[in-house]
Amino acid sequence: MDNAYFDAIHVWLQQNTGWIGPAIAMVACLESLVAVGIVLPGVAMLFALAAIAGAASISIYPILLWAFLGAVVGDGISYQLGYYYHERVRGWWPFNRHPQWLERGEDFFREYGILSVVTGRFVGPVRPIIPAVAGMMGMVPRYFFTVNILSALAWSPVYLLPGYLTGAALQWHDKVPDQLLAALLAITCIAILFPPLLICAHRHFRLRLIGYLVLVSGLLALLIFAHRVGLLESANQRVDQWLITVQLPWLQKVMYWVAQIGSIPVLSIVSAGGLFWLYCSNRLATLLCLLCGGVSMVCSVWLIQWLVDNERPLTGLDPYAFYSVHTTAIVYVLFSFAVLVATSRPFKVQWLWISVALGLVMIDAFARLVLQVHWFGDVMMGLCLGLFWGLVALGLKSWAEKRSQCPE
Repeated sequence: MDNAYFDAIHVWLQQNTGWIGPAIAMVACLESLVAVGIVLPGVAMLFALAAIAGAASISIYPILLWAFLGAVVGDGISYQLGYYYHERVRGWWPFNRHPQWLERGEDFFREYGILSVVTGRFVGPVRPIIPAVAGMMGMVPRYFFTVNILSALAWSPVYLLPGYLTGAALQWHDKVPDQLLAALLAITCIAILFPPLLICAHRHFRLRLIGYLVLVSGLLALLIFAHRVGLLESANQRVDQWLITVQLPWLQKVMYWVAQIGSIPVLSIVSAGGLFWLYCSNRLATLLCLLCGGVSMVCSVWLIQWLVDNERPLTGLDPYAFYSVHTTAIVYVLFSFAVLVATSRPFKVQWLWISVALGLVMIDAFARLVLQVHWFGDVMMGLCLGLFWGLVALGLKSWAEKRSQCPE
């Protein structure tokens, strides 16, 4: 199709913003369809449509809803085609000319099982193929549609928010602070470079789980000591002063949306999807260990907040800020599931999952600092506490697996 057609559609949508939502739903549906999604530049089109919505100051909620509905319908249709037509799909274009595409999707599905439906939604080459492959290989419908809905809830903000925020940023005339650029660059570098170093160190030194628990516990004790003697208060004030220049109206709005990554509804959806995966994989012992660790984490946070009674940077909110509950929860959820998924996988897969988890944790923590919901010390303590309970849950899981393998 000639670029003039895209330009004309772009201009028309800018003048008729009420159709942006349905257009996003249609593109999300088409780019999820088997065969169609392979040739359609869906990611670029979704980015452009979301940017138009952001520039027009359209509420993000209906935009995400339209994208969610389109993705669910598109994957659902692809699954139904594979489920009812089975091997006849191989004779369709373009698979009759490129049979290796379906073969790669089948290998991916065999290796990751039900998790492939979640992962495949975010991985470009297999995104429009995996739902059809799941149907061809006889995946139970109720399992597929449950995972389809849960993964679409996470997919829509991941694919739409970058374009939406880019479009909204074009309307902001404030200068982007150097502190913001430095922070984002640091987060990106750490999220990309730290995981491979950690993986290589783990493989080289073969540190046991108890060793990681000792390290995290020591850091936690050090932070508690620093809080008791007032060192954390000094660090809190310095970070707060450093962030004064980024207290801009448009950035506050952006950081509010970014902070939703660690919100209870989002983490509940991620947790439900992860626990459902464990249940379908018949890993009930691991599921129970994560639930026990989560309950213990929540109880410890409430107890510590009640004992410390530390005030938030801004008044008028829940006074219990120490530790950061949201930081603790997002670290526990993302760290636990990232380790479970990445274990025994190739180096690149481990790198990908841990980098994504670390990046989301750091950007969420930074957003909470910018919003002045928590102090720097609150976030650091929450991070350590989430890591501690994640390691405890994984330790319980390892103990339960060894006990089940022991002869009676």
